[in-house]
Order: sequence, then structure tokens, then C-alpha cells
Amino acid sequence: MINKDEIKRKIDKLNKTGFFSIFMATVFSKVVTLLGGVVLVRVLSKEDYGLYAYIHNCYSMLFLLNDFGMASASLQFMTENFKNEKKQTAILKYSLKLSLISAIAVGILILFSPLFYPYTMEEAKKNTPMLFLVPLITIISGIMSIILRANFENKKYSKLQIFNTAATYIVLISFSLIWGIQGAIFSPYIYGIIILIYSAYLTYKYLIRIRKKEAYILEKSEKKSFLKYAFATQLNNTIGGLMLIIDTFLIGIIIAEPEAIATYNVGSKLPHALTFLSTCIAIYIVPHFIKHNKDTKWIKRNFHSLLKYSIIGFGIICLLLILFSKLIFMILFGEQYYDGIPIYIILMIGLFFTSALKTPCSNILNSLKKIKINIITNIICLIANFISNIYFIKIIGVNGAAITTTVTNIVISIVYVIYLNIYLNKMEGKKVDSK
Repeated sequence: MINKDEIKRKIDKLNKTGFFSIFMATVFSKVVTLLGGVVLVRVLSKEDYGLYAYIHNCYSMLFLLNDFGMASASLQFMTENFKNEKKQTAILKYSLKLSLISAIAVGILILFSPLFYPYTMEEAKKNTPMLFLVPLITIISGIMSIILRANFENKKYSKLQIFNTAATYIVLISFSLIWGIQGAIFSPYIYGIIILIYSAYLTYKYLIRIRKKEAYILEKSEKKSFLKYAFATQLNNTIGGLMLIIDTFLIGIIIAEPEAIATYNVGSKLPHALTFLSTCIAIYIVPHFIKHNKDTKWIKRNFHSLLKYSIIGFGIICLLLILFSKLIFMILFGEQYYDGIPIYIILMIGLFFTSALKTPCSNILNSLKKIKINIITNIICLIANFISNIYFIKIIGVNGAAITTTVTNIVISIVYVIYLNIYLNKMEGKKVDSK
């Protein structure tokens, strides 16, 4: 029998802790992102959109190192010390300093990319290096959003998320309408600065603490632990990020046609956009799993509940979106992109496994500081994905890239679930034995 009081209690708890704020903000952001992408597809020609997608992919490949894991480490260590203001401020100060260094390093990499990056389109080779200052803006803004998450300021974080998306697509679409593809390419400078200013406003009370004289001094061992976690998570994130964009990268090299890139990009747009559902859940749960990362029973109980509801929820969503695929393409993208429907269906199957299994498991493992399994599994899958992508793209074109990505996601999802169950059972057994 359903206990209505228990359900009401859980809903009230989620509301008070900001889950619904995060969820609504994430839904808004991803809906606007999807619609903004649809508008961009309509504003630019298929060739121009393909070129824009290729330049964006080149930038993403060069920005794979991101902030060298500073944001991930900041979230982990600042959350663990959210009740210790002085130590948390010391971690923030250290994070910002290292983030600036990493932003400069990545910017230099992008600026000199024509010397080593395998560009196959001249326009991309000319325009991508000019985005070398965007990482500086993006990385510092990212640390500011981490400040809000680490202090469980979920409502402020939600406001920032909504503002980020609105600013991004208002500027992107406006610039694209006025200056075409050049406006789309360079719009990140404008909306990036706007977002940075608003981020600083929301996190001002935390940033001002850095100026206090009576500060906690991080010990060498603490800095070493921070850096070790940062580099490990960045390695894992880089591999995961590479798996998301390797398809377009290889299509750009093997097929090297803007129209083919446009078709794949449109076919993958909705499956990629819908990862926001699992992302918003992860944004909410990660600080709580970090907070309870010594309580195996709590972790195990909530992990199983999370998987159960994720499988049911994402199963229904993905099935409905596959059944209405042609209607969705007709409304959003038009008949010229019907060749992207097979890609869409294949990737939607992969989305189910990624959202229901892979994302929850990988985030829980990170919160437990079990990063090695993420790195090892992702490296194996990346190598398999890269080799099979080359083979299948040559044989069946862009559909081959979608098949490879989906199969890889299915395999890695199953591995994660099995490993995490074994690990939690083992840890629970050790605690029973020690008693």
C-alpha cells in the first residue's frame, strides 16, 4: 500500500534541499539549448551549420584538458569541508590560482593549434585559434558555479544555470542572424563575459573571504591530495568527453563534408541534449553522496533506489521518443534532415543506458574517490570506440559512428553496475566483520 505521508515527506525534503529548483532550471536550460540549436539549424544553411559544428568540435577537442580537473577537485574538497569556512576558503583560493594557470595553458594550445591539429577545413583552421581566450572565461565561471554547489546553494545555482542558458542563446542567435556563421563562431566571447559577471555577483560573499588575513594554510599533503584527485578526475573526464566528440572528429577526417557533419550533428542533437536529465540528477545527488561517502549502508540503499527509478523513468522517455522520431524531425529540423533519423534512434538507445546506468554509477564512484575504475573502463572503451568508428564509418558512413557509440555505452554501463554492486557488498561485509 502506498504511504501518502511518506511520499509527501520525501517531496518536501527534495523541495527544501533544492532538488526541484535544480531540476526546473536544468529542464529550462536544456529545452532552451535544444530550441536554440533548432533555431540555429534554421538560421544557417546546411553547409554553414556543418562548418560551425566542425569548428565547435575542433575547439572541444583542443579544450579536452579543460581546467585539469580543478573544478571536480574543488567540488569534492570544498563539499567535504563545507562546515569549515577557513579551510574551504583556502581550497577555493588554491583552486582559482591553479584554474588560471590551466586556462592559460589551454589557451596557448588553441592559439597554436594550426601547427599540429589535423584541420580538414581551411575556415576552421583560420577561426578556431581566435577562440583562445574563451577557456579563461569558461574555467573561472565554472569554479564559481562549483562554489554554489559545494555550499548547497542549489537555488542560487539554479538561477545561474537559467541565466547562463538564456544569455548564451540570446547572444548566439542574435549574432548569427546579424553576422551569420562568423557571429555564431565568436559569440562565446560576449555571452561568456556576461555569464562571468553574473557568476561573480552570485558568489561574491564567498569570493570576498579570500581577502581575509586570518586564513587557513593548506598543508603540502592536502595540496598533493587535491592535485592527485584533480588530475585523476580530469583524465577520466577527458576520456569521457573524447567519447562524446570523437564521432564528429572522425567523420570530419574520413568523410570531410560539412553536410555529413550537419546530418550527424542534427541526428545526435536530441540524444545529447537529453543527457541533461541524468546530469541534473547528478548535480543534486553528488554533494549528498560525498557527504555520506563513509556510510556504506546509506550509499547502497540510495544507489539501488536511484537505479530503479532511473531505469523506469528513462525507459519510458526513450521509448516514446523513438516511436515519434519522424514527427519530431518534421517539427524540429525539417525534411532535409530526415537522413539523421537512423542516427537519432540508435543514439536514443544508447542514451537509455548512459542516463539510467552509466551516469549515476560513475558519479557515485567519483564521490567515493574510486576513480581508477572510471579511468580504466573509459580508456578501454575509448580505444575500442576509436578503432571501430574508423572501420564502421568507412563501411556505412555516419550511421556507423552512431552504432559504435551506442554499443560502447551499453558495455560500459553494464560494467559500472556490476563493479559498484561488488564494491559496496565488499565494503559492507568488511564493516560487519570489523564489528
